[in-house]
Amino acid sequence: MTRSPTLTEAPDPARLRAEPATDDPLGGVGSAIDALLAAFVPARVAELRALDPALGPLGDELAAFVASGKRLRPAFVYWGHRAAGADHDEGVWHVAAGVELLHAFALVHDDVMDRGDERRGRPTVHRALAGQHDAEALEGDRDWFGIGGAVLAGDLLFVWADRLLDEAPMDAAALDRARRVFSDLRVEVMAGQYLDLRLADLPAADQDDALRVALLKSGRYTVTRPLQLGAALAGSHEGLDAALEAYGDAVGVAFQLRDDLLGVFGDPDVTGKGVADDLREGKRTLLVLRALEQADPRDRDRLAAGLGDPDLDEEGAAELRRIIADSGARDAVEQLVQQRRERAHAAVASVSEPARTALAALAERAVCRDR
Repeated sequence: MTRSPTLTEAPDPARLRAEPATDDPLGGVGSAIDALLAAFVPARVAELRALDPALGPLGDELAAFVASGKRLRPAFVYWGHRAAGADHDEGVWHVAAGVELLHAFALVHDDVMDRGDERRGRPTVHRALAGQHDAEALEGDRDWFGIGGAVLAGDLLFVWADRLLDEAPMDAAALDRARRVFSDLRVEVMAGQYLDLRLADLPAADQDDALRVALLKSGRYTVTRPLQLGAALAGSHEGLDAALEAYGDAVGVAFQLRDDLLGVFGDPDVTGKGVADDLREGKRTLLVLRALEQADPRDRDRLAAGLGDPDLDEEGAAELRRIIADSGARDAVEQLVQQRRERAHAAVASVSEPARTALAALAERAVCRDR
């Protein structure tokens, strides 16, 4: 059987060689990751089609899904590597792109669990595959087909993420160190997602529970572990790991808290998600739990009744948003975001350049955003 071109044969070399600048620590990384995935994913889709042409639409949906994204996690992998004193190394892109595909896997499954309709301005994967069921005039339950297909689509992304790591042109010892961190990252994101599911149905959920979910589901896998993964490739040390963990946990939790704020108060034309989705799902975020604690009794009852209502309309969602804002919860969470932002900047004060400047800029991008 003829094998599809390997990842290292196809991407635009100029985009991989370009060293990201500290004044644009995300854009330079994003360009390289886009180039890498633009070569890697179509090759994997071609392999699917070679197995059976009926797999083509599934592969095309995955290709469209991973074609966009902030590329924030790959940026933390790259700058974690530089924080350990390493020079620019194109081999890091393979590992960073693997983290991006792992993120895509998590989003696909998260949308299934949240019953989401829209992601990145387009139908979620399970909704798109339900549409494919219609397009092929298949029989049976279209929605269940979409859900099952999305579970398998996410699994494919998980496998492809592993392949990227395996094909990274780096020293075997470096990849072995990185894979240990990658394993921790994957366990933590699964654990955080399970705790998030549990939290939504936990009658006595409190703010500590919500912060724990924010740390594991988002903070560690968005910032801390990608940073430590990059540092491991270069050969990190205990002092640096501690600094990166302090920075990463602070930025990562702030990132999730910002996400929670945007999930309720964001502009759907900018975020690509409906602003009522989190409310319909009844997510017990820190924002919501703080509002339930601080709202007056009548508003508290209204908020509790509306949370988790799958039929919540826009008028009802607007009322819940008003209650959350009037309770002071929105302002309180915003203050927590800013506190962690300051903590993050202090944590990397001793990190060498150019990583220190890049990490400071990335903290701002992660925390002060509208999508």
